[in-house]
Amino acid sequence: MRLVSAVITTLLLSANAFTASATCLDANALQKLGNNETEYLLGRIPPAFPDAVADKKIQFKMHDAEADTCQAKLEVTLPENDVREANLLLAADPAKKIILFSQGYALPETTALNAIFTVDPVSLQISHADTLQSGALGKLRASIEMMYAMLTQQRANIDEKTQNNEPWSAEFRQRQTAKCSSQFAATQQAEAGCECQISKTSAIASERQMRYIEYVDSNPYAQATGANKNFAAVKSQIQLACGLNKAGR
Repeated sequence: MRLVSAVITTLLLSANAFTASATCLDANALQKLGNNETEYLLGRIPPAFPDAVADKKIQFKMHDAEADTCQAKLEVTLPENDVREANLLLAADPAKKIILFSQGYALPETTALNAIFTVDPVSLQISHADTLQSGALGKLRASIEMMYAMLTQQRANIDEKTQNNEPWSAEFRQRQTAKCSSQFAATQQAEAGCECQISKTSAIASERQMRYIEYVDSNPYAQATGANKNFAAVKSQIQLACGLNKAGR
């Protein structure tokens, strides 16, 4: 009986160990892990990326890659047009391509990207080594970020010939009006001037393009590319035409 009991105990322990291994990352954990990674990318990558996600042009899938070592696999499918556009932009700037590649950066060359990485099954924290630029997930993140930084900068390049046929939402218009009013509070007839500026600006730039411009304006590295210089010139012309002068001048 003792031998039978010992054998049964051993089998139960083995079965429990197998079950724990097989369910290292169950469906709920994988979903949460996928949501965490998506939120991380949305919070980090320039606005052309979250816009593509909102348009459902980018798909994310999280799989259980290896139960024994608790590894997960992230698959990301990117829009073919975005991949092509980014690579054409970089090909047109060989010096930039050489610099970026020498620093370990590379653009996606296909629409399908994937990375396998180790996960803590309790906290769902990803192994630090995998998030480094030399790690699989780190490379994937950096590649997508570089691609959409370039696309955001390119799409922020607006001049006086650009036309916008997408009306601004009431909420976005209100935010832009408040921003203008704050900037030109000391200007005579600021209210009329700001309304004039909003009208003229919305005729050449969509809400998304304005977000791209604001991103470039707020990022010194993006500013250095000169992506905002055309719009900056147009904006100055609009302000002059609308009778707006900076407060205190």
